[in-house]
Amino acid sequence: MTTSDQDPALQAAATPEDEQAASTLRRHVMAEIMVMLRFAWSRGVDLPVELPGLLSCIDPAACRAREACDAQAPLAALAELHALLARAVAPAMPVTLALMECELHGTGWRGVLGPIGNVRRLVVAAFAFLLLFVAISMAPALNAESMDGDIYTLDGLSQIVVMVFLLSAAGIGGTFQALFTAQRYVADATYDPRYDGSYWSRIALGLVAGLLLSVLVPVSLEGAESPTLAKPVLALLGGFSSGLVYRIMQRLVETIESLFQSRAPTARGP
Repeated sequence: MTTSDQDPALQAAATPEDEQAASTLRRHVMAEIMVMLRFAWSRGVDLPVELPGLLSCIDPAACRAREACDAQAPLAALAELHALLARAVAPAMPVTLALMECELHGTGWRGVLGPIGNVRRLVVAAFAFLLLFVAISMAPALNAESMDGDIYTLDGLSQIVVMVFLLSAAGIGGTFQALFTAQRYVADATYDPRYDGSYWSRIALGLVAGLLLSVLVPVSLEGAESPTLAKPVLALLGGFSSGLVYRIMQRLVETIESLFQSRAPTARGP
């Protein structure tokens, strides 16, 4: 149905804001369609036989100007073409392909750190934690005696150095886990930028979990040849898997709860 065939009442009810929103949506869908077409054609993806018939709605040769072509393209035809291409390029996501293509231009040398901005920031964070780990490990206050101590026996500079050292180990584990997870999504072109903040939340949870596991939770590495390595290893594991610390603490809570429940007197009836 063309614009002239629509109900005049609906045309009169359409506001400039509605027309602007429809135009913005049309341009967004058109951009993702073009990205998916370039991705499919450059990689030799088998496309459905229905595709050529639908391409006429976005062919610039069918109109005098690209803007006019975009304005004339009906949303229903664009939606059908978009869905067809999304199934053809699956498991890649249109939003990921558009993001990676946009990030490809203008990044310069930063592109060696990753194809997506958030991945590059995670790489920088990983390098920062690595440099901090190496720098703190060379501090004179960090030695076997200080690593064998706890928060009650250490004070002053020694305690600060040990805490920063353990936090840097937890940060290495957290950024490693976040980068490993993000890289899998990037490789499959299924990375969703809506979850950018979740990777940093995992790192923050990893810092807390690594510090808890290495300092507060009574866990030790049985049979370890070097006891001084137990704390940084536990901090690294806690940073990598904050869920591990959650399960340990949940088990401790359940154990304490069961002790109180077993000691509670049995209620008697009248």
